[in-house]
Amino acid sequence: MSTLGGVIFSLAILAIPSPAFAAASWSQPVVISPSLPSGTPNAFAFDPAGNELWVDGPGITNGVQVQAAQRSFGGTWSPATTVWKISSVGVSSVQSLTASLSASGNAAAAWLFGSGVEIALRSPAGAWHAPVVFASNGGAANLVSKLDAQGNGVAAWSQMTATASVVEAVTWTAAGVFSSVTQLSAPSQGEFTPDLAVDEAGAAVVVWEAAAPQNPSGLAQVESSTRPAGGNWSAAAVASAAMPIVSGPRVALDGAGNATVVWQQGTTLASESVYAATQPAGGTWGSSTRIEPASALSVAQSSVATDSAGNVTAVWEVDIANLFYVHTATRPAGGAWGTPASLGQCASNGGSGCLIPPVVAARDGSIAVVGFTAAGGLDVSNVGVRLGSGQWTSLVIPGNPKIAYVAATNGAIASAVFPVRNGLKYHNAWDQSDYR
Repeated sequence: MSTLGGVIFSLAILAIPSPAFAAASWSQPVVISPSLPSGTPNAFAFDPAGNELWVDGPGITNGVQVQAAQRSFGGTWSPATTVWKISSVGVSSVQSLTASLSASGNAAAAWLFGSGVEIALRSPAGAWHAPVVFASNGGAANLVSKLDAQGNGVAAWSQMTATASVVEAVTWTAAGVFSSVTQLSAPSQGEFTPDLAVDEAGAAVVVWEAAAPQNPSGLAQVESSTRPAGGNWSAAAVASAAMPIVSGPRVALDGAGNATVVWQQGTTLASESVYAATQPAGGTWGSSTRIEPASALSVAQSSVATDSAGNVTAVWEVDIANLFYVHTATRPAGGAWGTPASLGQCASNGGSGCLIPPVVAARDGSIAVVGFTAAGGLDVSNVGVRLGSGQWTSLVIPGNPKIAYVAATNGAIASAVFPVRNGLKYHNAWDQSDYR
């Protein structure tokens, strides 16, 4: 145990290395892109076989473009190919760039350009098609997009109007047939930050932070809409209590279509904590559960992942006496949330806290991974790995990088992507390390 500023917390739980750990480690980094401007949007995706997709959106002379590279399992990264390009515009880059890769070999890249939504699809044969545009009048933000195992997709975003905001969504088939845009939320002064989960069969759930209706006191709540595979979106449902502070809802779906949402709430910043709720497939949200039991903490930036069997892992950032730590808790399928563990100290991101600590889980339950910006110098853990239902082990990726993305797939394979200084002014290389 350790005491920081009068607050007692548990140090990182470290497992004795198992034979699987003895056989696997994080590889030396390989270069995905040798040089991109430091603010370039980018995204990364894995499929269940370990094939990978990298998408970025750098500005070009008098314009902007989106480009993609791929790597087959065990292979090398391809050169970047241009997905989309436009010249003579006043916008220097795209926003909210996402990448998805399905078990069928379909891929999707989605982004915001001029506050409109653009979605480009790639066939299993590897050909990218011109993007389809939605919200062409602008006002879109916070875009999220994912594919199911067959290559059917869902995208959701928040849409601002002159008087209100709403959450909207669009779906498409693996053959590239898009639906009309569906409005998921009621118009409000605060329908923000949607998150999206899609399972292998194509069931989907969108959650968002919403201003509580007919409430002038500024209360907020978590709301959601669900869609069975190939079906219609449900009416908006309330997933949390209405509170003065509600933020950062994140959602995950298991293989049976059961949803778990994790968020932060409180009456004041000093009382804010992390909560979770579950919704069985076709059912309603259950009561919320507080999963960070400690008091007098500032918490933020949660994320959540689940395997197909329904084992759920949540991760969040905790501020203890102005020092930031990464906490995690697990809810086994059909069980209750366990006691949180600390994976280690997380470095401040320019004085504003840590980056969101992303958590991912292989669908076969073989591995879960958390990445974060480690505090201190070299050889300070910056990733946590859990094999199966075992304990967390804190590890170091060579070079101790600031992790931007983590991904995990079946067979206890994982990957981390991160920027690396390359000696050029205002540019980074983007590198990747594998765990296998």
